[in-house]
Formats: sequence, structure tokens, C-alpha cells
Amino acid sequence: MKTINEKLEANLLELVTAIESACADFKQRIAQKHGVTDQEAPAVSEINFNLNFTEFNTQKLGTFEVTEEKVNPSEKWIRALNILKQNNATISTRYHQEGYIYSYWLYGKNHDRIYRQKLKP
Repeated sequence: MKTINEKLEANLLELVTAIESACADFKQRIAQKHGVTDQEAPAVSEINFNLNFTEFNTQKLGTFEVTEEKVNPSEKWIRALNILKQNNATISTRYHQEGYIYSYWLYGKNHDRIYRQKLKP
């Protein structure tokens, strides 16, 4: 059972995450207003996605990797999740930038897993 301090900490973390997401969204809107293109925007390092992935292989997707919140540090998970949410990363519109090794996406409504697959050269 969680103590009051643990509950408070969890609630504060959710609040800070919401504020962080709102700030990123606001920054993106200002950039768009001033004509800053995605290519001119600061790059997001792939280091933000250094999470504990497990490899899977299916006939349809081939080899890909999946990670869940419970096997990652909260701060790293939230940062990666927010980047993917802000960029509407789905299986059909995967997130990656120049120099990335993998593409990343969220699947389903719960966003309880992050997926990645190596980019083809």
C-alpha cells in the first residue's frame, strides 16, 4: 500500500509531466506561428529512448522491440512517452529523426507500451 508521500510524489510527477507536455506544445505552436519548420527545430536525441526493450518477431512486422512502463525508470519513460505523444507517433506515422537507428511508435489507446524497429538503410 502506498504511503501519503508516495501518492503525493506520484501526483506531482503527473502534474510536472502535464506541464512539460503543455510547454512543448506551446513551444511548437510558437515555432509554427513564426514559420519555423520541423527541419529548423532543435533535434530530439535518440538517447531519450534508451529504455529496456524486448525483441519480438512476427510475420507481418518482422523483428521489432517493445518496452513497458513497469520495466523502466519513471522519468525516462515519461520523457519518451511525451515525445511520441507530441509527435502523434503511430505504427503508420512512426517517429524518428535524421541519424536515428530506430523508428518509434505507440499503439492502442492506453499508451502503456513503446515500440521500435530498426530503420532500413
